[in-house]
Amino acid sequence: MAYRLRWRPEGILPGAHPGHGEGAEGQFRRHVPLLRQPDPRRIDLRVSLRDPFGELHVRQFAPRRTVPVAALVDLSGSMRFGGAVAGRVADLCALVALSAVRAGDSFALFGADARLREEVTLPLARRRGLEEEVRERLLTARPGGTGTEGLMDAAARLPGRRGLVFLISDFLMPPVALERLLDALWRHDVVPVILRDGGVEERLPRWGLIELGDLETGRARLVVMRPGLRARWIEAAAARRRALAALFARRGLRPVELGDALDADALAQRLMEG
Repeated sequence: MAYRLRWRPEGILPGAHPGHGEGAEGQFRRHVPLLRQPDPRRIDLRVSLRDPFGELHVRQFAPRRTVPVAALVDLSGSMRFGGAVAGRVADLCALVALSAVRAGDSFALFGADARLREEVTLPLARRRGLEEEVRERLLTARPGGTGTEGLMDAAARLPGRRGLVFLISDFLMPPVALERLLDALWRHDVVPVILRDGGVEERLPRWGLIELGDLETGRARLVVMRPGLRARWIEAAAARRRALAALFARRGLRPVELGDALDADALAQRLMEG
């Protein structure tokens, strides 16, 4: 799965992404006069011979660089619903890790609830088999508790140079907390990944007795479902999605929805759009 950056990375390590500056190798950028870039090794004779003024032209390239890639995973109690972390989230993060390593990029994993979960954390690396380590960490992760403050600690551990960050959550956190987290990630290219479960909305019964459990506090209660209540719940969920979309849009972020199963083709298409 390839991904396209909307910016040119800095650094010195050779990689797969067109970077800042000019180089002798990399992605061809344009022809420039020899006087502008005095490197006779890059003279293009065919272009130079076509110049009506007899000026010599050289090929100019954009050097290719690596970027750090990271996944910040919300492990608060609400993420326990439907076994999403051990299923879809583990699949997604393993796929991103594999793609990063194949592109020559490094990948890091950070899991957090109210604190940074060290047992679900892997520092930046690009070794073979990293995707299986990532999958194993998430398969054994146990979401629980309240709060997502640990994601702020994860943001502080990211490298100083700009990277690609996947922020994976159901985003049920308060808007103020989300704004603070995005402020902490200002340096990076953030891809919000919104977890959705069809059982919460599309498959709600019109009539019936439903036991509701708050996965963060552990409290439970019985609710008599009826058409009017069902409609209000669905509308409230839709309003929450609209508010979240507006928040991301104000920051120029384009989220990805992760439904009941990982659609790798749709994700790849979105990432290639930059």
